[in-house]
Amino acid sequence: MKLTQFIERHPYRFVAIMEAMVVVVYLLAGTFAYFFGLANMTLYGLANLGLTLIVIVLLTRLKWWETVGFTPLRRRSDLLYFLIPLIPAILNLISGAQIESFAQVSAVFAVALAVAFAEETVFRGLMLQAIKPLGHWRAAIVTALLFGLTHAMNALTGKNMLESAMQIGYATAIGFAYAALALKKDALWLLILSHFLTDFSFFLQKPGFVMPPFWQSSLVVGLTIIFTAYGIFIMQQKSRLQSNAQAQHLSEGKSA
Repeated sequence: MKLTQFIERHPYRFVAIMEAMVVVVYLLAGTFAYFFGLANMTLYGLANLGLTLIVIVLLTRLKWWETVGFTPLRRRSDLLYFLIPLIPAILNLISGAQIESFAQVSAVFAVALAVAFAEETVFRGLMLQAIKPLGHWRAAIVTALLFGLTHAMNALTGKNMLESAMQIGYATAIGFAYAALALKKDALWLLILSHFLTDFSFFLQKPGFVMPPFWQSSLVVGLTIIFTAYGIFIMQQKSRLQSNAQAQHLSEGKSA
């Protein structure tokens, strides 16, 4: 059975395999980093380099590069839809950035790009494309939940349960908004860019900056609400456009 046929017949099984792959790759990279005493940045780099190579092979074999959204924007005005995803990147700069050397910035750039490319092509590319025929709302919600649950692995890094739960909710909300944009605008590369800028600015934050717990929690909850509401707004827009297109098609058929 060809890979495309397997995905068409067993979309959820394919998505489960992709999720398992992400978890296994991170666990292997984490184990390697633990035994060799590597920093978290190196861990992220190793895991996402591996995921990037796997994803490139899959997209090429499936011939899905354009299908998942590596295509030009239809209109320049569509760029406005991608302003909301830039909010976390802007907020990350509140504490300022620490730039020590060109080598440090280059390493951070490479890791952030690998993370953004791997995560977006897996969750908003391959997974979303597999479930999309079953319904756009279902595809957006399922991939968002999996994206959020994947971030549960951060609990293994020593974060308490409340922090982990808030991060899972925040990641799920971002995943939902990103999925909605991927479905509406078919421009995955812009989501990769937004994701990259968010991670790049986060990795360059000045060490030692700690926001008071109340404001930190309020910020995370606020962003979770914003991204959830934005995802619903985009999905409702898309649903209305589809309904109007179907109504127009029916009226044209009757007139013919």
